[in-house]
Amino acid sequence: MNTAEILTIAGSMVPDREALADPDERVTYSELQSRVNQLANALQSLGVGKGQNVGIMAVNSTKFVELYYASATIGATFVPLNFRAKPEELQYMCDASDVNILFLSERYYPLYKEIKGNLPNIKNVIALDFKADGLTTFEDMRNSGADEMVFTEVDDNDAAIVIYTSGTTSLPKGVVLSHKALTAYVVNTQNPVDPTAKQDVTLVSVPLFHVAGATTMLGSIWAGRKLAILPAFDPSGWLQIVEKEKVSHAFVVPTMLKRIMEVDDFAKYDISSLQLITYGAAPMPFEVVRKAIDTFTCGLMNAYGQTESTSTMSYLGPDDHRLDGTPEQNDLKIARLRSVGRPMPDIEVGIMAADATLLPQGKEGEISIRGDRIMREYQKREAETASAVVDGWLHTGDVGYLDQDNYLFITGRIKDLVIRGGENISPGEIENVLEDHIAIAEAAVIGVPDVEWGEVVKAIIVAADGAQKPSEDELTTYVKSRIASYKAPAAYQWVDELPRNHLGKILKTDLRQMYGQAIPARS
Repeated sequence: MNTAEILTIAGSMVPDREALADPDERVTYSELQSRVNQLANALQSLGVGKGQNVGIMAVNSTKFVELYYASATIGATFVPLNFRAKPEELQYMCDASDVNILFLSERYYPLYKEIKGNLPNIKNVIALDFKADGLTTFEDMRNSGADEMVFTEVDDNDAAIVIYTSGTTSLPKGVVLSHKALTAYVVNTQNPVDPTAKQDVTLVSVPLFHVAGATTMLGSIWAGRKLAILPAFDPSGWLQIVEKEKVSHAFVVPTMLKRIMEVDDFAKYDISSLQLITYGAAPMPFEVVRKAIDTFTCGLMNAYGQTESTSTMSYLGPDDHRLDGTPEQNDLKIARLRSVGRPMPDIEVGIMAADATLLPQGKEGEISIRGDRIMREYQKREAETASAVVDGWLHTGDVGYLDQDNYLFITGRIKDLVIRGGENISPGEIENVLEDHIAIAEAAVIGVPDVEWGEVVKAIIVAADGAQKPSEDELTTYVKSRIASYKAPAAYQWVDELPRNHLGKILKTDLRQMYGQAIPARS
């Protein structure tokens, strides 16, 4: 179905409920539907329709959500742009996705002017929150459209949204998600609106250009919740909005969760309304999730997914985070905190060998999935699409295994594997062992050239606060006591912090550039 119907269905059932709230305004479901109607008609009057592409470069706001549903209503494809990207990346994204109309926040107007000469496909630029000569404002444009329902029939496989990956190693790739994929995500992760139940409140603080943010625009509306919108993440601001809006559900990346718990006056905020905090989008350090279990009284959930899988593939639920059983039960749960839980019911997970054969439980290989939620394609990248989706299986590039109870453990990325003397070594296993050391807060493992072995392991590590740094020999002895000796790092590099992207993912490419030189032979 057209994902615009998600709003139509929910709005018809709870028209007077608040649908959206940001720092500037509040919008009910009926008001949101009216605004979407107006926007859809205004877009059509500009010649925007099915097969065309609507771009936006802005922080989170109610306007962002309105624009998604208006674009879907007329069958256009929504293209949220990562405003943190470099000028050449933004130019590439606009060009590759054939953006026809661009909605722009004031803070990014200078950036647009820098590259607009290279964007011939953009026919209209609309100012979201400012006025400038030659630009129509968002409000003027919206008000020019009639408040009349528009219906555009779409094929299930038509593109609803193009989300660009972070591009940590090359130009970002546009992941095309269909109406079918997004609808499958919504109906398999959220219960439909219940007009008789108390309204829940979802807080979105990750960027809406990220798949975790984009899917929240759909899931929250489908469930009839209020979507509380934080324009940009700030730990104190996050706590304030939880208290003010009585937030019940929130998604954060691990870095966000860590910073929230570090707020000096954390205890003064009333966050008792929280029912569930979901975390994901980057690996969760074990010590952070252990602290979260002790800090929050609400449920915690680890969600593992990718843009290419329309968000969540597996999850570690609240019960797995509760350490209130027998010592034996708690030990098992603590071990599983390093997993990303069990596959979603609508997703089939397979662990594949290099020859694409499925491996049994306990064997490590590439995590692959199939189901209605896998991406349609990488936009204009046929070869990369063909290598990523083979015989209906999406090859994630992540390495891991399923245990005997079907819990999924991620041990690294295929491109990050260290091949020492023909042996494949997964960085994640070594990183987990190092981060268990009392003197280490964080660890990242890379491979570096070696004359004898081809590659050897090097660990880049951050010291725990106030800890005395152990020697390399002491660390090596410690690692060898936990895992096979050939996996122990041949060298260590202490650093103040690890480089990360805006969602907290460690930039292994940057680490290889900074610390990937061959290790000098010891005398």
